[in-house]
Amino acid sequence: MKYIFISFFLLTLNSFSNNASFVKDIVNCTKDIQADYEVENRIPNDLILAQAILESNWGKSRFAREGNNYFGMRTWDLNDEHILPLNSTDNSFGLKVYDNICSSVSDYLHNLNTSPSYKQLRKIRKIENILWSRVDALELANGLISYSEEASIYVAKVKNQIRSIRSNMLLD
Repeated sequence: MKYIFISFFLLTLNSFSNNASFVKDIVNCTKDIQADYEVENRIPNDLILAQAILESNWGKSRFAREGNNYFGMRTWDLNDEHILPLNSTDNSFGLKVYDNICSSVSDYLHNLNTSPSYKQLRKIRKIENILWSRVDALELANGLISYSEEASIYVAKVKNQIRSIRSNMLLD
C-alpha cells in the first residue's frame, strides 16, 4: 500500500511539473507574440491557455507531440505538412504541423484575428474594449461557437477550463 501511495504521489508530482512547464511555454509564446499586437487585437491569456489545454490535453496529444499543434488547427491543403487523425473516415483534412510551440500559438492567434468564422469573437472583443477597456475571456469564449463541431458544448468546456485556470491560479 505504501508503494502504491508513493508511486501515485510521484506520478502526480511529475504530471504537475509537466503541466506547469506546458503553461509556462504557452504563456511565454503568447506574451512574445501579442507584444507586437495593438491592445484591441489581443486575446486574453486565460482563453488561449484554456483552448490549448482542451485541444492538446496539456500538450500530451499526438498532434502536440508529433506536430507542435496545440490548438487543433486543421489544413485542407494536403500538400501542407500535416498529420492525419487516426481512425478517421474523413481524409479531406489533416492537422497542421508546426516547427515549434510558438508557431502554433501564432497561427492560432492569426486565425482568431482574421478568419470570418470568428467575426463574432472580434465584435465581442471590440465591445468589451469600448465598455470596460479590457476583455473578459469568459465573454470572449462566446465567439468560439464555430471553433469546434461541438459548438455550444465546446464553448461551455472552454468557459469551464477558464474558471479552472482562474481558481487554480495558473496565470499570474
